[in-house]
Amino acid sequence: MARRSTPGNCIGHNLGRSSGKGAFFDLNFASNWGEVGAEIGLIGVKPATIVPVLSHFRDMNASMLTIYLPYIPFSLAQLLKNPNFSPFNCSSSLHDPAQETTMIIIAKSIAFQTLQALAYLHDPARNIAHRDIKPSNILLEPDGRVVLIDFGVAWDGAANAEGDLWPESPDRLYFEVCTGAYRPPELLFGARAYNAPAIDMWSFGTVLAEMFCTLRLCSDDGNDGEEPIHYAQAGDPPFVVPTNLRAGQPETYWVRDTLFNGGRGEIGLAWSIFKIHGTPTEQTWPTFRDLPGASSVDYMIVPRVPLRTFLPNLPADSVALLDFIEAFFAYPPNHRLAACQALNHAWFDGQIVLPRTCAEGGTEDKRVVFQVGDQELAGFLGQCL
Repeated sequence: MARRSTPGNCIGHNLGRSSGKGAFFDLNFASNWGEVGAEIGLIGVKPATIVPVLSHFRDMNASMLTIYLPYIPFSLAQLLKNPNFSPFNCSSSLHDPAQETTMIIIAKSIAFQTLQALAYLHDPARNIAHRDIKPSNILLEPDGRVVLIDFGVAWDGAANAEGDLWPESPDRLYFEVCTGAYRPPELLFGARAYNAPAIDMWSFGTVLAEMFCTLRLCSDDGNDGEEPIHYAQAGDPPFVVPTNLRAGQPETYWVRDTLFNGGRGEIGLAWSIFKIHGTPTEQTWPTFRDLPGASSVDYMIVPRVPLRTFLPNLPADSVALLDFIEAFFAYPPNHRLAACQALNHAWFDGQIVLPRTCAEGGTEDKRVVFQVGDQELAGFLGQCL
């Protein structure tokens, strides 16, 4: 169920106005109401962590569909650019225990809420895969509630639904889904019959790892207004400041590395994955050679290396966290940790701080708390946004 006019591109998707109360999107649809109407049905599911459609109307004369969505002011992409979202002080690079505590509270909450959304979608009763998990699609309410958005390339497990402009069936799925550095390796080699929920889990692992990657100070000078693309390098420090720049100077801003290289096409992305997780072998990925594009390029055989060396912003005690991240990077898609299992991983032992709006229907999870001391999640998040 590809709901975009071409794989990987939205159907005339333009943000209209936004205000403190809401925002609307105008969509020019290329075929018929069935195609975009089904997308509304897909994103109309109701857990707190999935964006609700407030209202919609269509103008058939103008081939226009207007969707009203709630206004959500922040995103994980914004949070990742903030140097306070680190266990280290950006001025001195010294470890800051209070800042580390804040980072862990926020990271656990965002990860847990995102997994709740994915577990809901992936449940066999719904069997929906998002297929575009990335920081800009994980929005944040001021109180810290996560809202997952953009279901334009979602797959609901149904074959050739009536009205689909780009029909898919379980054995002929599109591999031109997911974005850049968040694409899993099977898509890079042309997989058509793939485990769609496992796609989301690789992307989620990449997003989670990015929280602990290097932050780089950049400048607007000479980049034509485009944000530079940086990806993790082994041994880099928590913060990289070029010799000609200083934090606080006009036109400077922070950018966080992605774990993998999403700026050099599919071959470059695959190589950046292999340099960390090792070139696939019969032992690590027995079915790799069955992928349509697996024989198109011969990659140098390199071993797996410790992931820790690429994540300099890890907290001091990160054994469980590293195990958690690694569980999403299994090469065989069926071996990746599922969202419902991930919610019970050891990294979530202890307290998980959630906003009260996430428990309006009640919660029996004894790990969930709504404040630490006298501070709620919004207070911690406010230190980093």
